[in-house]
Parts: sequence; C-alpha cells; structure tokens
Amino acid sequence: MLKFIRSLVLLNLISFQVLAETPSNSIVKPVVARLPVNEAFVLEQSAGKVFHLTLGEGEYLRGDLKADHPFDAIISMGNGHVVRQVSQPHSRDARIFFQAKTEGTYQLRIVAGVQETTFNLRLNSVPLMTEGIKPTPVLISDAMQNAFKALQQGGAPDAIWQQLTRNGTPLIETLEGVNDKLRVTFLWRGAKERVLMLGAPGYNHDPLYRLGDSDIWYRSYDLPSDTRISYQLAPDVPQVAAGGREQRIAILATAQRDPENPNQWAPDGVTDIYGVKSILELKDAPSDDALKDQQSIEKVAEYALESHNLGNTRAVDIWVSEELRQLAPGKMVPLAIFFDGKAYQSKVPTPRILHNLVAENKIPPLVAVFVNNPSNSARIKELPCNPDFADFMAEELLPFVRQKTGYRFSAGQTLLAGSSFGGLASSCTALRYPELFGKVLSLSGSYWWSPSDSDRPEWLPAHFAEVDKKPIQFYLSAGRFETNYGESGILSSNRHFEQVLRLKGYLVKLEEFSSGHDYFHWRATLDRGLIHLLGKR
Repeated sequence: MLKFIRSLVLLNLISFQVLAETPSNSIVKPVVARLPVNEAFVLEQSAGKVFHLTLGEGEYLRGDLKADHPFDAIISMGNGHVVRQVSQPHSRDARIFFQAKTEGTYQLRIVAGVQETTFNLRLNSVPLMTEGIKPTPVLISDAMQNAFKALQQGGAPDAIWQQLTRNGTPLIETLEGVNDKLRVTFLWRGAKERVLMLGAPGYNHDPLYRLGDSDIWYRSYDLPSDTRISYQLAPDVPQVAAGGREQRIAILATAQRDPENPNQWAPDGVTDIYGVKSILELKDAPSDDALKDQQSIEKVAEYALESHNLGNTRAVDIWVSEELRQLAPGKMVPLAIFFDGKAYQSKVPTPRILHNLVAENKIPPLVAVFVNNPSNSARIKELPCNPDFADFMAEELLPFVRQKTGYRFSAGQTLLAGSSFGGLASSCTALRYPELFGKVLSLSGSYWWSPSDSDRPEWLPAHFAEVDKKPIQFYLSAGRFETNYGESGILSSNRHFEQVLRLKGYLVKLEEFSSGHDYFHWRATLDRGLIHLLGKR
C-alpha cells in the first residue's frame, strides 16, 4: 500500500511563517499563512521582499510567480547561501519547483526590476509518496560489468567510483566492428531512491539503474557518433501522489548538472547547479564554427511594441548588419524574424552567428528582429497557429520594423524562424501571409499540435495538404531523439510535414540530427538553415 509523507488531511493543518522584509532588512510584522499561499503585492523599483519558509526534509514546493515587469527571485538557506535561482533574465513569470534537502528555514527573495512591479505568488506543498517503481537493471557496458563484478567480490564503492569516473563522465566506449556508434554510460552517485535523466537521448525521463546495493547509479545507450546533446540528472525526484503531469514536471525540482562532467553550459546565465546543463558532443557532432566569438559585433536596439490586436506589450529587439548602415532609406534588404527573441540572443547567440555568416560572405547583410513573449502563458496562447498573432506580425510588427529601420522588405527575402512552437508559428504565419513572409526556418517545429477543438492530429500538415500551394520556401530540422514528444512525436510529425510539402510542390529541405529538443543543438545548426534560405547561389 502506498504511503504518503503528507496526507491531504494533514496538509490543510500545516502552516508556515512568512516574514516580509524591506531591502534594508527592517522586519515587518510577520504574517502567518496556511498552505496554499496565494498573495498579491506591489514592490517599488529595486525593492525586495523576503518570504521565510520553514520546511521539513524532502518537502516539495510547487507554485508560480507572475509579475507585470521583469524581476529577480532566488531561494536561499537561512544563512544566505543561494540554493536555487527561480527567475530567468527578462522574464515576467517563473515556475517554482523546489525540494528541501534538509529540514530548516529557507528564504524566497523577490526583487523588483527598474520599475514598480505588481506580483502574484502562488505556493503550495505537494503530497508525496514514499514508494515508487524500481527499474530492472540492464548491464551492456563492459566498464559497468567490471564494476558490478568488483562490487560482488567485496570491492569498496569509493574505489569503484573513482575508477569509473577517473576520466570524467559520461563513460564513452567503442563498439567492436561499429564505426558510427559509441556506447555512452551516464553515472550518478549518492541518490537514495532513484535518478532520472532530463533531456536526450530519452524523452520519457529514463531512469538510471542502481549498481547492486551500492549508491552508484548508471544507464548506458548506444548513440550515433554525431550526437550533440545537453542533459541533466535528477536524483530522488519527488514522487507526487497526484501522478500524471504533476509527476512528470516534478523532475524540475532536482534536475541538475552532472557533477563529474567538466563540459557544462549555462543557457540562461544562471550558474547554480540547477541552471547549468551538462553537454555531450561525440566525435562526429556538427561543427559549431558559426558560434566563434568576435571582438566587436553590431549592438541590438531594444524597443517596446504595444499590440492592439493582442492587447499586450512586448519587447522587440532589432539588429542591423554594419554593411547596411550606409544605405539610403527605402532600400530593399533581407529580413530575418526570430520568435522567442530573448532565447535567440542568449541560449542561441544569433547576432554573433549572423555577424560571422555575413563576414564570411555566406549570407547577405540583413536586418534581424527578435520578437519576445510578454510571458510564458502568452507564448503558449500566441505561437500555436493563433490568427490574431499572425495578424499582429503582418499589421503591427512589420510596419514597426520598417519605421524603425527605414528599409523595405520583400516576401522572397523575409524569413520567419523559430524552434518548437516558434517553428509552428513560422509556418502558420507564412501560410496566412505568404505575400509578406516567404521563407520558413523551423527547428524541431511542433507539428504534432492540434487545436483543442479539433480531433485531427497534426493539424497544420493536414491544413497545408488541403489549401492551395503558396510561394513559401521551407527549411525544417528535427532531432532523432525527439521520438516521444507531443501527440505524435516531433521527428515523425516533421517527416510527415516535409512529405506533405514536397507532394504539394513546395521547395523544402528536412535535416535530421542526433539530438533532442535542445537549444544546445539548435545553436550549432541554426546557421545551416540561414545559409540554405538566404545564402548566395
């Protein structure tokens, strides 16, 4: 019978103390609240508020923090040691996933940005189970078989671990008679109950296996030699009583970098163990030469654009090749528009990539526009084939870019680019306005998507099959490990979309890579799509 750390009855009786402090640390009267917490408050420019949370060992908090302007939020121990960065740069909302490693007092610190900010905080303690499904061990790695034998013969786990990790992790072994694959083993030490993988090569949060009765955990895969992925390992993920989606996202409470892998990447500039990802690039992985650093590249101009179509305001950033700055107003120039704009300046250093490609004469000088999301919830509403968003792109964004730059743009040299929902939005918007947007660069586009009121899977490919052909050129890419993501899978739905487009007579190219749904991959292959669609022939 399943045992619960907290029953639903007891949960309603639990309370914790919230102390609000000003940045000067003068203490306001403590507020005692019962879970769940649902509080709205306003902070002046650069002002802060601190919530002191008394938590039990293993207690799991879930919630969200929404605001009308960007902010900063962290979770720290009572001694001030930061254990989790909650917010991301430029974001107006944050999801909270936190599990207390030890019993004690923790602080949720929230600081407003450059203007007065209204916040809404929702926070709750989630009931947990103490029992979970234990995976059946599989030993295919020679190194792990030797480690298991050593353990059975009385070898010390410390010595076995030192031997396994002497060259860092993951372990990489060759396969006899096979040149295009390598055996890769991911390792963890110290978890009590379970360890899960977050990211490729699996998309079902593959469990690691315990080595005998030790605290060493492992999982091996035979991977293509051109694999390029980022990943995290999640020890002792909370086992949520509710199950379902809440269980799937609970992995975010403990997912963290692989401590034995020296190759790391901080995609959001967050450098705590939860914000950093570990990376794996096998010997034939795609080159990332387009990412090479330059001493000086063109600066991005930041604007705010209010949309009457959508009823919100968003940041829009514009980058212009240095070679265009001497042109007279009114000249026709290429234009590339990127969705998830902040991500395509941080996780993917697009201005640097564009600068390098122009300098190497691989694409012509151009204007790049980065369209940002007002919030995560707005992204989910706007990007998946929302006609109001397409109208915003045509009726509000494009005139705004013309006005700010002074250039003119033709559909044949105007490109929409994005990944995941951004790839889907690129194709939907181009289909609605082919006279304005004539090229689509889609990285792992979410073509599995369908509207909630439709019972037809892969709605957009089916729609393209039904309507007349439009003057649009496509570059699509997908990861070979994206086989279990969404209704029908990203890889399979991209293959289907490419077939539909080809049968309709579109110019389309689909490339597949040994990668997952991963900015670390997209940043290395974005240049291929840009060269294909904009490059000189």
